Amino acid sequence: MNFVSIAASLPHLFSSLTLDDSSLALIALLAGMAGGWTLTGWRDQVKARKAKINRKF
Repeated sequence: MNFVSIAASLPHLFSSLTLDDSSLALIALLAGMAGGWTLTGWRDQVKARKAKINRKF
């Protein structure tokens, strides 16, 4: 399977999904987890940058 065939099947996959309360809750949970990981990564980068700057002085 290549990327083009996967990309072509995505609209069919999304149209076949039914959005009930449990699937919306799962989407919200996964989005919250991804957002938390992103914020934690940014925070760690800022802390590392500050530590690097403080070591120079």
